[in-house]
Amino acid sequence: MSEDIRAKFFLPPDDYEILRFGGESVKDEEKGIERMMRYYQESGLTEEQLRENSQKYNLNQMFQIVKDYLEKEYGYHGKGIELSNRYQHSVNSYIFLDEGREQFVHIDELFESSVMSFFLVILKWSKEFDDPEIYGNCFLYLLFIMNDVSILGDIPNEKSNEALLQIMQGDAQIMNLASSCYWTVVIFSLAHEVAHSYFASIGRKFSDRRKEEFEADAVAYDIVLKIIIDQSRLEEQKRIIEDYTYLAPVMYMQFFDLFYYTDRVLYNKRITTDTHPLPKDRISHLFAIANDDKYDFDTVDGNHLYSGFLDAYDEYRTQLILKKERGKLAKIIRTEERERR
Repeated sequence: MSEDIRAKFFLPPDDYEILRFGGESVKDEEKGIERMMRYYQESGLTEEQLRENSQKYNLNQMFQIVKDYLEKEYGYHGKGIELSNRYQHSVNSYIFLDEGREQFVHIDELFESSVMSFFLVILKWSKEFDDPEIYGNCFLYLLFIMNDVSILGDIPNEKSNEALLQIMQGDAQIMNLASSCYWTVVIFSLAHEVAHSYFASIGRKFSDRRKEEFEADAVAYDIVLKIIIDQSRLEEQKRIIEDYTYLAPVMYMQFFDLFYYTDRVLYNKRITTDTHPLPKDRISHLFAIANDDKYDFDTVDGNHLYSGFLDAYDEYRTQLILKKERGKLAKIIRTEERERR
């Protein structure tokens, strides 16, 4: 795309309003299937396949896989840990640990909305980077994910979900790529949280909470990569995640990097914490793990996918600051709501 087209792209306020949200939850499996069939039927997708996928790919199934691998690789079964998925206005996941109380891992419903949409829109953008309409719509929706959903904590409504499917244009390839990356991130996130329980069970103490986060990332990524290696021997239809998603946990950290970057640009907020490393440090740590010779699998497709991802990632950062400086983002900044958050 030419620099002239990029410079002229702007945010039509009416289009942004279409993405606005409402309500506590938009989960409705039947409506979701009906909506998907309208947009993906021509790609050969059937209702039966959608229902089979919902049985194969869900949080409870991923949680069981994580616990099975923790027992296999680390001798920790984690049978008493439950899964929570309520809406708590946060894209984060966490584990609740307290002696004498039931443990649970929480993955917020907002995590589902934001991370899956993130992969869909950024991979679609990277695939058709030179199409001006897709370029503009993908930037717009990615901004919506970062600002309205991730920073302000609101779940997209049906209209915004429809808008996303219109951007996808029934692209089954991107749906498959994004879904695979999303479920890899789910496994990584669940394994990261359960790793904290594992450390507690063996009495491992950390003087620095950030060190514990790095170690939990290491356990989680080890499990992801071992699942990829083990499942590469299976027939494609029996695999849960694919080798081309091996850098999805890195992309997930870059999701947070864009989240924090958007918060700085729009609201002049800098998120600081003494308990978690910065995304860029976690990214470096994850790359070091993936490059370890003990993980032997095909990385060609994963590297190609990541290269395209970076094109859109970098472009979003460039366009966000450019449009803020030109005053084109004023109508979407909700400072009072940000302060309440």
